[in-house]
Amino acid sequence: MHSSPSSSLFTVHQHRILIYTTCYNVLDGVTLTIRKIEQEILAQGYSVCILSTKSGNMKYTHMDGEHPNRTVIFLDNSIPIPFLHDPHNKDNSYHMGFSLSAAVQERIEAFEPTLIHITVPDCTCLHLIQYARTKELPLMGTYHSNIPEYMTHYPGLGWLKHILSAFFKHEYNFLQALYVPTPFIHRHLCQTSQMDQATNLQVWGRGIDLERFSPKHRSQAFRQRYGFTPNDVVLTWVGRLVPEKRPDIFCYVVRRLAQEGIPFRALIVGAGPCEEDVKTLPNTTFAGWMSGDDLATAYASSDVFLFPSAVETFGNVTLEAAASGLPLVVEAGCSGHLVNHGVNGFACQDGDVEAYYSSTLCLVLDSVRRNNMSEEGRKFSMQFEKRVVCQRMIENYSRVTDEFYSVYGGHHANRDQVYSRKEKSFHAGNTPRPIMLKAVEGLFVLIFCVMYYLASFFVTMRERMFSAVGISDHHTIAAATPKKQAISSPSMGATTTLESYASSDSLTLPLVLDSIVEVEEGFDSEEGSTDSVSSRQRRRQQQLSRLHMSPAKPVDSGLSIMTGADELENESCHAPASPVSLDDDQSSSSRSSSKKSLCSRPNLPISHLMAIGFVEVMAFQFRMECRIRKGLAYILSPSNWNLKRKRKNSGDFLLDDSGMLDLQRRESRERSSGSDLSIEDRDLIISSINPRDERLNLRRGNSHLMVDVTI
Repeated sequence: MHSSPSSSLFTVHQHRILIYTTCYNVLDGVTLTIRKIEQEILAQGYSVCILSTKSGNMKYTHMDGEHPNRTVIFLDNSIPIPFLHDPHNKDNSYHMGFSLSAAVQERIEAFEPTLIHITVPDCTCLHLIQYARTKELPLMGTYHSNIPEYMTHYPGLGWLKHILSAFFKHEYNFLQALYVPTPFIHRHLCQTSQMDQATNLQVWGRGIDLERFSPKHRSQAFRQRYGFTPNDVVLTWVGRLVPEKRPDIFCYVVRRLAQEGIPFRALIVGAGPCEEDVKTLPNTTFAGWMSGDDLATAYASSDVFLFPSAVETFGNVTLEAAASGLPLVVEAGCSGHLVNHGVNGFACQDGDVEAYYSSTLCLVLDSVRRNNMSEEGRKFSMQFEKRVVCQRMIENYSRVTDEFYSVYGGHHANRDQVYSRKEKSFHAGNTPRPIMLKAVEGLFVLIFCVMYYLASFFVTMRERMFSAVGISDHHTIAAATPKKQAISSPSMGATTTLESYASSDSLTLPLVLDSIVEVEEGFDSEEGSTDSVSSRQRRRQQQLSRLHMSPAKPVDSGLSIMTGADELENESCHAPASPVSLDDDQSSSSRSSSKKSLCSRPNLPISHLMAIGFVEVMAFQFRMECRIRKGLAYILSPSNWNLKRKRKNSGDFLLDDSGMLDLQRRESRERSSGSDLSIEDRDLIISSINPRDERLNLRRGNSHLMVDVTI
């Protein structure tokens, strides 16, 4: 309520939120974020409906208990994704849906949503967008996964990045607002796809339970259960073991530490296609999936968090690790907003294995630095308290709802008119599912189903063959680490300590100290500058004094530490590194600036150029279809246009002409007759502006009631 003496609008909401997410019962970072929002919706007395596929383990559907204001609807036409489905591990099995069946739509209508929240842009999302536009419901989304960039990590699929990027932008173009987790992702989407021209792009962070993820949960019993002694330095990975998360870099660091005789232990928390690789690592314990209190204990009972993934949109696991008191070694782009380099961890450039190794080596050997970074990481994480962050999302729901009715008058067509004037908006037209897109969508569904059934057939036949000969089926996955970097070495004894390593006659220690100094200076010095010999020796002497050792003869480390890292700014303001597709032999020159047009890069593989051409041809066809649709609508319905002209000449309020809901003008007209408006009268005025919207009726919850208040 404003303090101005003039009239203003006071809005009362009774939210009924429909949230669409693909894999609600797979407890990954995306679904855990959705569950936090869901809890806050219920805590504030609103209602929520979760729409999802049958991914994951169904026992997690009501893991937080049932609630009278909570509804869960599963798509009845989803099938497992062949390369992301493990029939022996339901917790890590993903499904994909393709549409909204009549039965599902009936259940959605029975819930009576007041706003639809999209979390993943897929085939089902297109149908849900069409549903929201038909029912004239507010529509918004949150950005959780950089799926197009995932394609660059799978051989033969890099060209899909261009098609998926265009498809996702087409879907996001229909959303009133899209909330991204970090300023880095905001800049990335603006630079690579001009997403700010397609929708209202805003930043909404993430939050965690700071009581659950805390250093106080450190447990010696946990460490003993996994074979760790009190003096072991435990290096930890938490997350899915898939190529795009870069477990190959983690494997390289672990193998090299072991090969050079560094005392450490490694803990793997997660599962996925690459888990057979990590199970063979030296000094490594594989714990599998963890969640809840067990996961919190695993974090707190570790010492260093190494997570090289460059495709995170926020980095929930990174924040959980920092809150648990772990120094961080993460990628500078997508996780840089959670790391103050040299204070609570190290931020490395994407793919720079030497930087990851040197940073990890620094933390493994320097206990004083680990302790200092642990304290700083906990302090930094205090600003990401879960409840505060989730309350902001409730405010976003209210903001989007108010905008839909007050600015766009409860009609998506009015928003379309506004965004159609933007240069990079509606590149594929403003029809969610054009005829050609339906044809492509149907072809994709057919191919996907064939792939699934073929994959299921071959898996079944392989299992029968192995069982017939009495051999267990061990899935062997090619090591993601390049062969020239793969190091096979025997595991070190668990009794090896830092003191015994430091007292050895090996010349490795000067290498270690040089690498520590270089890591520290990588972000502090200007590019091209060099330290004096005396400065380097002084820094090394400080490190030696911490280890209670005598200085050793300088030896050239030979380590190539991150280049250009000093150019990073706060919150990772550098431009994202250009991804390289694994399906073609691209030279390093192909990593040109993302500001250049893809078509202007002559060294793009033919598969990528064909994908870009396909996108442009389809977009042109979609635009033509939209124009034809509008022309036919004008020709076949001339009476509608005559009606609009009559209403305009009569002086009645016409939303399509003004684009704004000028309730004050209608109220002043009523007051001129000498009568004051009651709340019921105002409700009738709003209903007359948007008579189809029965949600404005008090009988159905009054999801969005505008009341004029005079101070």
